[in-house]
Amino acid sequence: MRTSAAAFLIAAFAALALASSCSIPSAADAAEPVEERPDAVFTGFRREEVKRGLVTFVATAERAEYFQDRGLLVVYDVSFEDRGEDGGPAEATGQADKVVYHEDTGDAECSGFVQIRSLAEDVTFETTTLNYRSASQTLEGASGVAAIVKVGKKLFIQGSGFFADIQAKAFAFRESASGVLAAASEGGALKGEE
Repeated sequence: MRTSAAAFLIAAFAALALASSCSIPSAADAAEPVEERPDAVFTGFRREEVKRGLVTFVATAERAEYFQDRGLLVVYDVSFEDRGEDGGPAEATGQADKVVYHEDTGDAECSGFVQIRSLAEDVTFETTTLNYRSASQTLEGASGVAAIVKVGKKLFIQGSGFFADIQAKAFAFRESASGVLAAASEGGALKGEE
């Protein structure tokens, strides 16, 4: 996994955090579903990171709800775009139906349709649940939940128990995995495309 795609995901979660002082929720509070009324609701949410006058990162969402007592930001129908340090065209993109961001730890849980794509390396990750752990710099899919990795038009892998170590730039499936690798023929065309 390329660093910019992983950094993009980290930046996406960090960019969604609102600057606010909050009490740290207990482990029991974090496990309960969020049912109380949010302290703030944003519609048409947009967050930009600007460095040296250049927009380097953009996140948009249909709706965002902030729960100050729990230190949670819950974002719905969110899209991310990492434009790199030079603020040029997008290097990585992503989307998620729902993201729950924990201010105290920097951790986040994505659910629904989740997709992250590194445009520079033509790699796409798709799943229905993906958890980011800030302290360990890892991404992890739920046990038994399918994840799909596509690398260009040549490699397609599907499996469950997805795990990625961002610092090691590696990913694996902890459970079953299968895939297809299309080899190029002498003429340069992929098998089956002649």
